[in-house]
Amino acid sequence: MGGSAAQLAPRRFGGMIVVAGVHLAFGALLILGMTAGEIEKKLEDLKATVEELKVEPKAPPPPPPDVVKPPPPFVPPPDISIAVDAPPSNNAIVTTTVRPPVPPPANPAPPAPPPPAPTKLTQIMRTHTKPVYPTISQRLGEQGTVEMMVTINTTGDVTACEVTKTSGSKRLDDAGCDHVKSRWKWEPPTQNGQATEARTAVRVVWNLLDAR
Repeated sequence: MGGSAAQLAPRRFGGMIVVAGVHLAFGALLILGMTAGEIEKKLEDLKATVEELKVEPKAPPPPPPDVVKPPPPFVPPPDISIAVDAPPSNNAIVTTTVRPPVPPPANPAPPAPPPPAPTKLTQIMRTHTKPVYPTISQRLGEQGTVEMMVTINTTGDVTACEVTKTSGSKRLDDAGCDHVKSRWKWEPPTQNGQATEARTAVRVVWNLLDAR
């Protein structure tokens, strides 16, 4: 309906203009003193002119073409695989393996007893004499106690001497180690009847009262 009203509006407007023109012409003829016959003739001419001025109605626009929808895409159906169990064969051979029973594990052998502890290291007291006081240390008034760690071999002799605490004089420390290594002896410890090496701590006291 909106389209039809828009098309009729110019035609109505044009018709009104024509009608108004006819009336103006009629009035002008009366003023000029025209006769009725002349007026009618002029009116007929005006009507003919009005008929010629009529606007031919425009043909309606063609309808829009039909829109053809494309067909939906073709989707192939999914492949369906059906597993079929093979028929049992009458020639099937069933093999059964029979294993002998596993014997229970044998009782483990008892662990070997630990070796006996070594015997005690024993001093040979007659050899543990006091060392000779160095003459220079006496003159200088050197004295003190030296502590040592000694290593004893399987024959009871001292094979190594290490000062663990000094007397304050290297001369006295060296004299103490030399005397112990050359004079002191032990009865070495034994284990399973065999003599073994040992280590023990000893000390030598250097006192100037003993040197006089």
